[in-house]
Amino acid sequence: MARRPTIKLYMFPGSNSALIAQLMLDHKGADYRLVKLPPGLHAFIMLGLGFETMGVPGIKWGNRRVQGSRPISRVLDEIVPERPLFPSDPAGRKAVEDAERWGEGLQNATRRIFYAAARRDRRAFRTHMCTGRGLPMRVFLRVGAGLIIRLATGAHRASEDAAREDVGLLPERLDQVDAWIAEGRIGGAELNAADFQIGVNVALLARIDDLAPLIAGRPAAALGRRVLPDQSTHIGHVFPAEWLPEIEASADAQTAPASDPTAAFLRSVGIDEAKISQLVGR
Repeated sequence: MARRPTIKLYMFPGSNSALIAQLMLDHKGADYRLVKLPPGLHAFIMLGLGFETMGVPGIKWGNRRVQGSRPISRVLDEIVPERPLFPSDPAGRKAVEDAERWGEGLQNATRRIFYAAARRDRRAFRTHMCTGRGLPMRVFLRVGAGLIIRLATGAHRASEDAAREDVGLLPERLDQVDAWIAEGRIGGAELNAADFQIGVNVALLARIDDLAPLIAGRPAAALGRRVLPDQSTHIGHVFPAEWLPEIEASADAQTAPASDPTAAFLRSVGIDEAKISQLVGR
């Protein structure tokens, strides 16, 4: 049996779409190599490497080049058939494709919210962009943070108005995620492409202190932790109070105290916040 060529994943740490691609590769057990690019400069590097656009993620497999988390999910099922990302039956596949497409909209909203946070607090930018980087790149990112944020704000249309609208729409979007989990379209025994597209972005939004209470206790929160268990980074309170939707006062929306060691352990193994609240007696 001929050995498959190694897949190269071109990305930069801190990109939510690149993280989705990386997690799908891990899920597949694919043989791949990360090629970490500097944000901002990545646009010119991708064009120089023969990709059609400036965006990450991009994969190269032999002579093939594919960009974007959704196109990559389809190609991965072709080149690494194990642990498929899409159901084999047409109706099931269409349902996952529709949810994945919707999740790309959530991905864009997450990106706009992130850059709105980064404009207010550079630590938010450094938290996500500097993790896993060597000292020279960390210095580059610190020095170039302002310019990179401005360029990304323009490229992703991450205006204040757009980000505020995305924050306001978050409860409605989370309701949709919860509904699909209840339906079984996502969150099943085997993760699919929509799980990665949606779960990664829910997990990243849950790391923002202002938004975490909107997400905690929901089935969407458990999906996010399942897809992206690493919760080692977070962004503090950065958004004005008037941006934030009111949280419905319900038992399911309450969370156990962060200082409770039992609650902390249960979170670490992926127990849902609502169940934690019951177990610790709130």
